[in-house]
Amino acid sequence: MNSKLNISRWIFLALAAVTVIIAVMYYLVVGTIKPDFLAGEPTPKADLFLNWGYILIILGIVLALISVVFTAIVKGVNVKTLLIAVIAFAVIAVVAYLMSKGSFAIPYQAGEHLYSGKTHGWVEFGLNFFYVTFAVAILAILFSVIYKAVKK
Repeated sequence: MNSKLNISRWIFLALAAVTVIIAVMYYLVVGTIKPDFLAGEPTPKADLFLNWGYILIILGIVLALISVVFTAIVKGVNVKTLLIAVIAFAVIAVVAYLMSKGSFAIPYQAGEHLYSGKTHGWVEFGLNFFYVTFAVAILAILFSVIYKAVKK
């Protein structure tokens, strides 16, 4: 990509600046708020960081998709390779989704009380997606090494 049109650098700097501002707000303002855990009040600092984390994840996904489309437009795209990649992605996503069991309880203790937190099924889906993708990557590396060794 042209270094004069490096939009991702400017986006990264803007997101980093917002993150620094949120961190300063945390230490100066939100860090001084003491929630009453026994009354069930949430921690505003955790909510602030979690919401910003969600925004960063969504922006990362959107930017990754935009960069793929932009690169495909600029450099041209091989339709066969693109279809193979999309089908492989879909197959891995389906396998990961079928492997996930949905939500499950995780016990934790806060003070004197023992609670049971529920995780969302998407957490397990994401972990399974990572594990399956990691296994496929290892198998692809092994196949490539063995194929090149046999070919010579």
